[in-house]
Amino acid sequence: MSSKDTIKKIAEMIHKGETAPWKAEQAALNEGAPVPDYIAVAAAARRMFLEEKSGYRFHHIVLPERPYQIGYRCPRDDSRWTLAADDIYLFCGLCGTPLDLLEEEKRFGPLVNNYIGGLEDYYSYAGEVAVGGEVSKTFQNILCWGPGVGHLGISVGCFQLNKYGPIEIKVSDWAAAARNLAFVFDSEDEREKARTLINENLSAIIPQITAAHLAEWGGEVFNVDFLYKQHHADRILHCCFYTRFKNHRGHGQTSHSVGMAKNIIDDLFKRRGLKCRVSVVGMGRDGDLKPSPRNRRGRYVSARQRIPIKDYEKNIGRSVEDLLSYIELDRQGVLEEIGWPAYTGMGGEIIPAFYRTMKNNPRPYLVSCYQKLFAETRGGDLIFGVELPNVEVGISSSAEGIISPMAREALKFAGIRSAREYAAALAAVTLAGEYNFTTLHIKEKMYTGR
Repeated sequence: MSSKDTIKKIAEMIHKGETAPWKAEQAALNEGAPVPDYIAVAAAARRMFLEEKSGYRFHHIVLPERPYQIGYRCPRDDSRWTLAADDIYLFCGLCGTPLDLLEEEKRFGPLVNNYIGGLEDYYSYAGEVAVGGEVSKTFQNILCWGPGVGHLGISVGCFQLNKYGPIEIKVSDWAAAARNLAFVFDSEDEREKARTLINENLSAIIPQITAAHLAEWGGEVFNVDFLYKQHHADRILHCCFYTRFKNHRGHGQTSHSVGMAKNIIDDLFKRRGLKCRVSVVGMGRDGDLKPSPRNRRGRYVSARQRIPIKDYEKNIGRSVEDLLSYIELDRQGVLEEIGWPAYTGMGGEIIPAFYRTMKNNPRPYLVSCYQKLFAETRGGDLIFGVELPNVEVGISSSAEGIISPMAREALKFAGIRSAREYAAALAAVTLAGEYNFTTLHIKEKMYTGR
């Protein structure tokens, strides 16, 4: 059988449920594909399966000729090196000694588990997930996860949760952005006059900054609030502008619009003779990503599933009360470590992997979102869920930068067509990963080898 025939056969097996996507390598070996070519056959079969399932074709997420890793050993210091087959620098990164190949049975492996393509960011397939509620859709899970098996756990979690129907999604219509201005005065009287002056002129300021920086991207100012603070003799006035967008992140546009507002306000102060000693953009107050429930940027989304308690207890082999005890002891630990009850177990890896895959704005993966995991019992059901309070994402190109062809291809294959769907898919895969992760922990199988 030719490699093309083998690829087609394995893709059909995956489609029919005769083998799992992550077992494609073993299927290729069973069909007689030689080492290390079986790795390329398996990746090509997964790609063919995804193309048939989605109706699209891969163009930008490419499959290299040799999509596998090769193991080496440094003969000088015995350090181990696992390198992409296309790597041409075959020297120890510590001492510069030419590397020796490992013995053949330990030499080859996939670039990452469930690999489907990519030259630098390695894309993996992590199953599919059905969601309902405020977004109803089935998403294909594509992640740039890296080494490890976390994305396989996501696949398992999606399958287990979807046995009880689509995951319930609640998601905001709008994504918020915020930028804060801060003014320092020497007297409370001057500060009070400044606040009154700004407030009286907001009806003129907001249309100007909207027309100049927000309207083109569908953004609008929906709130402005004031806060008084003091440090010794400094009477501080904070004035925070809040904007919202449907499919843009809007952070850069908001920053520029509020910078314009600052210039207008400074001119108002001068014309009225108000003595403002310091006028700045006070970013410490405006919600730049901080581990705080007062983070005022991004889009809220939650995902949860109802599972009959009797089913879950059968799965874990113990009382559901033990699960709740585990959730609580972990919540306490996180609360004491970072100051608020954000639990970032698997989510701490899943959320950056999702951003790395889709390459949407924001590009820095840490400027993304925190999460909070929750579990409770109602009637005869266990409710297991996650909240992502501040998903920042621009689904379309904007003044803050383009979305690369690879990113647009990943979005297309995943089935994501809007920022709300992005948030829904992110919440669903985060929930699935956390559910599988938590279940393995309470079954005492995580890291124990049991």
